[in-house]
Amino acid sequence: MSDADIAGYVSSWRNNGGSLDGERHRILHRRITDLDRILPLLGAAEDPPYWRRLHQLAHLASEAGPRPAK
Repeated sequence: MSDADIAGYVSSWRNNGGSLDGERHRILHRRITDLDRILPLLGAAEDPPYWRRLHQLAHLASEAGPRPAK
C-alpha cells in the first residue's frame, strides 16, 4: 500500500503545481518514515532499487512543504 499511497500523493503534488495540502503532506511524511524503517530490511527479492527511487520521489514531493490553507 505504501507505493500506491506515495504514487497518489506525488500525482496530486504534480497536478497541484508542486504543492500538497496539509493533510496530504502529513500523510506523505508518514509514508517516508515507513520507508525509512523498511528500506534497511529489504532483500533482493523485494526490489530495493524500486523502493529507494520511490523514497527519493516522496522526499522531492514533500520538500516544498504544505500549501497554505485558504
